[in-house]
Parts: sequence; C-alpha cells; structure tokens
Amino acid sequence: MTSKPGILFLLNSLSSGGAERQVISLLNHLDTQLFRLSLAYLKPQTQLLAAVRTERLDAVVSLDVKRKLDLAAVQAIVEFIDRHEVKVIVSTNPYPALYSVLAARRAARRPRQVEVFHSTTLHSRKEKMQMALYRFLFRGLDLLVYVSRLQRDYWSARGLRARREAVIHNGIDPDYFADHFSAAQKHALRARFGIRDSDYVIGICAALRPEKAHADYLLAISRLRKSGLPAKGFIIGDGPERSVIEARILQLGLVQDVSITGFQEDVRLFIASCAVITLTSHSVETFSLAALESMSMGKPMVMTRIGGAEEQVSHGKTGYLFAPGDIDALSGFLSRLALPEPRSSMGAAAALSVRAQFTEERMLDSFSMELTRLADSTPA
Repeated sequence: MTSKPGILFLLNSLSSGGAERQVISLLNHLDTQLFRLSLAYLKPQTQLLAAVRTERLDAVVSLDVKRKLDLAAVQAIVEFIDRHEVKVIVSTNPYPALYSVLAARRAARRPRQVEVFHSTTLHSRKEKMQMALYRFLFRGLDLLVYVSRLQRDYWSARGLRARREAVIHNGIDPDYFADHFSAAQKHALRARFGIRDSDYVIGICAALRPEKAHADYLLAISRLRKSGLPAKGFIIGDGPERSVIEARILQLGLVQDVSITGFQEDVRLFIASCAVITLTSHSVETFSLAALESMSMGKPMVMTRIGGAEEQVSHGKTGYLFAPGDIDALSGFLSRLALPEPRSSMGAAAALSVRAQFTEERMLDSFSMELTRLADSTPA
C-alpha cells in the first residue's frame, strides 16, 4: 500500500473550455507530495493535452468512449482504480460522474466520489431529462462542488443534493495573467490584424459555440461604429460556429472591423491588446475563467448577468453586467468604456478584485483540504 492517496480526475474530453482548464490547473499544481494524481478522459478530443504537465502524473488514459454508455470504458476505470489504488475520483460535470458511479460500485475498494459541477441553467428537453438521472446519481456522491454561491443556491432550490456540498470558486494565477507586454508587442499584434493604435478594441475570449452568442457582440460593434466610435472587434478563439460568425460579420459589413484570431494556447497578449473584454453568453457561464483572466490583466468586464457573474463583477466598479440579449445595454456600457478614465480605473479595480478573491492558490488550498479529508475517510 502506497503512503500517498491516489486521486483520479475524470473528464469528458480535453477540448477547450473553462471546466477542462480548471482540471488542468489542479493537475498541474496540486501538491504531489500529498497526492498521486492521474487523469482519464472519455472522448479522444485532445486540444488541451499539451497543457497538462504529464510528468507529474501517475498516468494519463484516453478511454475512447464510442457510445453514450460504454461498458468497456467503465471496466477500464474499474481496473485503473484497483491497479492504482485510487482513493478519490473527481469527475467534472455530470456525464463523467455517471462513469465514476458505475466504476466505483464495481471496484474492489469503493473510492470516495467528488463531482465538480459547472452548469447552472438547462435549456433543452434532452438536458432536463438527463438531469433527472444525474439528480439521482448525485445523491450518492460524497461531495458536490459548486463553482459559485449563486449556482449552489439555484440548484439547492431545485432539490439537487449530495452527501455534502461545498463552493470552491475557480481561481487563476494573477502573476501569470498580468500585463507584462510592451507597447511595441501590442502594436505589432494589432497591426497583424489591421487594427490601429487609435482604434477602440473590444475583445471577446470564448469558444465559438452557439451559447456564447457572438451575434450579440457583433451587433454591438456595428452599433458603436454607426455612432461614430472607432470600435474594432477582436474575437479570441475558434470553434464550430466560426463559419456562422464569419457570415454574420459579412452581413453586417464588418469584414474590415472584426478579426477572428483562431485558437490560442496563450491568450495573454491578445487580451492585453484589447481595451475592454466582453462575454455575451446566453447560458453556460457559471463562473468564467476567461472573465477572471481578463480582469486580472486590468480589463473591465462587460458580461451577461448569468451564473456567478455577480460574484465576479461588481457592477459599475470592476465592469458592467447586463441581461442576456440586451444589445442596448451592452452597446451603452461599451460606449461608456470608450473613455480612457473610467476604463482605466475599472480595469485596475478588476485586477485587485481577482488578486483578493479568486487566486489559483485559494482554489488549490480548498481542493487540497477536501481531497485530504475524503482520502483519509476512505476504507482501507
């Protein structure tokens, strides 16, 4: 029997997303003097695999799931649990939790089970039907981790329960996400995309997916330009909606005014080259890492009032919040921030807020405490 408890992190995939990046942060920085860490992911999407410090881990396993419930993958997890003496499984979001529950029941020694839940609202009929199953599964979990207090309150009011619940905010490294870039570096990047130093650059850092509502962002850019502001759009990211977004850019006559950067492993210079960052999501943003990263780099946030946004952004102090789909409000707030003074003071306040409340160190300490408690309570 090894002295350090084995912790298995179970993900749906390693595609780009805030939940996946949170897991990578935990794997890369949890103390390996305390834990033996492993990673397994269900679907062979590996966009973020290069960001994982695999040399720190006992193992990295792709389970190559080919159907909704792949019993071969369940058995592979069972064998992994037994072979690596896994004490705690940490699943991220409900689908991996299903595999965690099924595998834990078949293991020689049942590990403790943690679910880190990043969702708030459900929209489709399919999602609501699936949640009925997950609601039942969650009741048997040892710990349900929410990433914001508002998310916890939302689901608690709807009867979602586990044996114990905790709120652990997402956290980032504010020293890493800081604007250390020179004016020359920013000038060169802007020039690469045809942006002048006098332009008002409004960035959005989000995967190009339908729920991110890039169309709202483009409408706001169009309105600002029609009002006489030299607004330029900087879309940082890539995704399945790219062709749809490019068509909308063409339709609005913004081909010379909006740039799509494509996927960027390191977004810092791109964020630093913007005046302000916005997120226009209609759903999903439970506690946005992109918002924290942008705020840490001194950018005021203009984002939809969904999920835990009110815990991240102090309206009128570190940025502005607006109702999903309210283009008038979005355009109005972006217009206010075209002025250097409110933009500068809000950006500075945003950076201080992240350093005071939402650091990676705080997140790691909270997870370490919970994992140690659970590992110590696992039957020998």
